[in-house]
Amino acid sequence: MSEKPKGSFNVGVDLGTSNLLIYVEGRGTIFNEPSYIAVDKATKQVVSVGFDAAELVGKVHDKVEVVKPLQGGVISDVSMIREILNFTFDQLFVNSSQQINKLLICIPSEITETEKAAILQLGEELGIDDTKIDEEIKAAAIGSGVDIYTPSGHLVVDLGGGTTDFGVLSLGDVVLSKSIKVAGDYFDKQISDYVKEKHKLEIGPQTAEKAKIALASLTGDMPKDESGKPLTFDVMGRDLVSGLPKKVTLEASEIRTILLDAFEAVKATLIATLETTPPELAGDLVDNGIIVTGGGAKIKGIKDYIEQATNVEVHISPTPLTDVVDGTKKLLKINKNHYFGEF
Repeated sequence: MSEKPKGSFNVGVDLGTSNLLIYVEGRGTIFNEPSYIAVDKATKQVVSVGFDAAELVGKVHDKVEVVKPLQGGVISDVSMIREILNFTFDQLFVNSSQQINKLLICIPSEITETEKAAILQLGEELGIDDTKIDEEIKAAAIGSGVDIYTPSGHLVVDLGGGTTDFGVLSLGDVVLSKSIKVAGDYFDKQISDYVKEKHKLEIGPQTAEKAKIALASLTGDMPKDESGKPLTFDVMGRDLVSGLPKKVTLEASEIRTILLDAFEAVKATLIATLETTPPELAGDLVDNGIIVTGGGAKIKGIKDYIEQATNVEVHISPTPLTDVVDGTKKLLKINKNHYFGEF
């Protein structure tokens, strides 16, 4: 076996719809920012990536374009993914991709074979010979602390930005998986549509996301502030009647109603996953429970909501936002298919 070149790194990438996370072996997770890129239309030069690009959404002139390369768990622009990785690697490494020995990219489970080939091609274009891809649901399970390499069934629900993925895992791989485009971005769109219809106010996606984060809940008491009063959140946008700037105060009960409607699809797909799980693995779930990860795992009351729907114990990952990239730490150590024991 040839030794890894001096000064080179193994790198894991969580190519998420909402966030791009990069793990470097020996250095930890060194990049965790929104999956946005801003490009100068005339020169095609990258203006900014991550937080800096996200701040430009809806606020740029016609000479700059802000792109989100993944939409609803689907790769909408492979070239922009390449530009994001190129730009980010240039910032993180002195000699960019020349220092990367092995690159593992975790991808949504529902992307096509053509998209998978395009992602692998990216590695070659970046000058990285050893490029591999793996499913986010698998990395998320490992990152949440589940030992998927035993002959025992585990059900993981990954509530991400573009999709909610459901995966039954055993013996180191995915036995059964389902995916729906009802997740963080969809919730934001439902909030925007509600505010537009109910309050006659047009708001942007980032404003809707902030309202969701502040007020989201599914069961139990409504979120409260430090004084014990129900939380509210002010959203600003354009009045559809007057065309002028306007502020509206949203209540937690409004956001709960929106989310409960949206979660009907999540609940139905989860139950369908349980109904199609092989009997022996389904029996394991009685002991192992359901693991919930992804940004949606932070929604207040989600544990009780899923337990009431399935009668199965639910475990919320303690690190739901970084489980996928944390899972790459172990996946990077695997040089071939691995089914049993420690690694």
